[in-house]
Amino acid sequence: MGTFWRDIQFAFRNLRKGPGFAAVAVVTLALGIGASTAIFSVIENVLMEPFPYPGANRYYSVLIHDTERNEPGGRGGYSGPEFLDIVEHNHVFDGVIANDQTDVLYRSGEGTQRFQGSYVTPGTFEFLGMPAMLGRVMVAGDYEPGAPPVFVLRYKTWVKSFGADPKIIGNTFVLNGTPRTLIGIMPPRFGWGDADMWIPDKPSQATTNSVAGAFPRFWFLLGHMKPGVTPKQAEADLTVIAQRLAKEFPKEYPKHFSVQLMSLTDLVVGRFRTTLYIVLAAVGLLLLIGCGNVANLLLARATTREKEFAIRAAMGASRWRLVRQLLVESLILAVGGAGLGVLIAWGGLKSLVALIPQQIIPAEAAIRMNVPVLVFTLGVAMLTALVFGLVPALKAARKDLNDPLRDSGKGLSGGFRHGKLRDAVVVLEVGLSLTLLVAAGLLMRSFVALRDVKLGLQPDHVLVARLPLPLDRYKTAAQVQGFYQPLLQRLKALPGVVEAT
Repeated sequence: MGTFWRDIQFAFRNLRKGPGFAAVAVVTLALGIGASTAIFSVIENVLMEPFPYPGANRYYSVLIHDTERNEPGGRGGYSGPEFLDIVEHNHVFDGVIANDQTDVLYRSGEGTQRFQGSYVTPGTFEFLGMPAMLGRVMVAGDYEPGAPPVFVLRYKTWVKSFGADPKIIGNTFVLNGTPRTLIGIMPPRFGWGDADMWIPDKPSQATTNSVAGAFPRFWFLLGHMKPGVTPKQAEADLTVIAQRLAKEFPKEYPKHFSVQLMSLTDLVVGRFRTTLYIVLAAVGLLLLIGCGNVANLLLARATTREKEFAIRAAMGASRWRLVRQLLVESLILAVGGAGLGVLIAWGGLKSLVALIPQQIIPAEAAIRMNVPVLVFTLGVAMLTALVFGLVPALKAARKDLNDPLRDSGKGLSGGFRHGKLRDAVVVLEVGLSLTLLVAAGLLMRSFVALRDVKLGLQPDHVLVARLPLPLDRYKTAAQVQGFYQPLLQRLKALPGVVEAT
C-alpha cells in the first residue's frame, strides 16, 4: 500500500505537468459518464424500482384480449359481479384490489375545483402496504354502506392545493355534492392510480344501477401473485373463470378471447421501455467513443515517455509496477471524469425528466440520483479506467530497453517497426471511434423516429377540454346529453372552429 500511495502521488505530479491533457481527458470522459449516469437514473427509477409498494414486482393486471384483433392488450375493467367472482374463485392471487377513476368537484367559498379521484375497494391500503403520513388510512368499516363519508388525500395535492396545512385533517369537504371528512394524507411517493384523492367504495353483486340510465362503474383489477405461481399458470386459472363469466355476460366478452396477465410496470411504462433502452445503448456508445479518444491520448503520451519507462525498468522496476503506474493515472482521470460526470448528470437529469411526457412513467416513480446510480457511476469509472488505460500501459511497459535508451530524443523511440505498430494502433482506434459514432447516430435517429411515429390522425389544431359535470345534477345519460348538445352547437358557431364533438 505504501508503494501504491507513492504511485498516486507520482501520477498527480505527472498530470500537473500536462494540465491541458488532463482537462481534455477528464471532460471527454465526463460527457460519456454523465450521459450514461443520467439515462441509468431514469431506467433504475422507472423500470427497476418504479413503485415503493412491497412486493410490487408480483402485481399483475388481468386483461381480456380479443384474439381477432392484432393490437396487444385488452379490456382491464370489470363490473362488480365480475370482480367479486374473480376474487372468490381464483387460485393464483393472495390479494386482489381494484379502483375506478372519477372526476371530483370540490366546492368551497372560492368556487369549484376539479380533482382526479379514485374509488378504491376494501383492503387497498393494506394490499399496497403503505401507512398514512398524517392521520390514518381507510379501514374495513369505512367501506360499509351507511358509514360516514371519508377520503384520503395525496401528498402532492395536499402541498399544491392546501398549502401543506396539517390542520385540515378531520375537516369536512364537499366533494361531488357529498360532505366527506379527510382522515389521512399519504406519503410523497404514494400515487396509486395517479389520483389526487381516494374514496372508499364496495363492489356490489347487483347487475343494474340504482339510478336508471346511470353510467356503470368498471373496476380496474390488480392482483398480487402467490409465490411460485407463474404468469402462464395464472392465465390458465383465470381463463376458466373468464369463460364462465362470458356465458353470464356475453355482451362484455368477444366471441374469441384469451386472458393475458400484464405486470404493473409493463402496464404503465409500456413501449417507453424500448425507447429507454435505445437511448441507453446510444449513450453507452458515446462513452466508448470517449474511452477510445482518451486511449489515443494516453497512447501518444505513453509513447513520449518510453525513455522514462526504459530507465525505470533498467533500475529494477517490474513490468507490473510500470503497468500499475499507468493504470493509477488512468484511474485518477476516470475518477475525475466520474465526479464531473455526476455533476453533469445531476444537472441534465432535471431537464431530462422535464422532457419525458406525462402518463408514460409511473406516478410513484421518483427519478433522482440515489445509491444504486452512484454505484453504477463508480463501476463505470473503474471499467473505463481499464478500457482506455490497459492497452497503452501494456505497450509502454514492454521489456525492450535497447531502442528507447539509445534514442537521442526526449522519449520518442525511433525504429521503422515501432512506428508502423503505433500507426496501426492509431488507425484501429480511429476506425473504432468512427464505427461507434455512426452506430450512436443511427440509434439516436431511431429514437427520433420513435417520437415521430405517424398516429393515423392529424393532431394539429385539435384542442381538448375536460369538463366534468356535477354528479348530483347530471345523473343520467339523458341529462348529460341535454347539456352537451346545445354546447356543441354554440362551439361550432364560433369563428375559426371547423368542427366540434
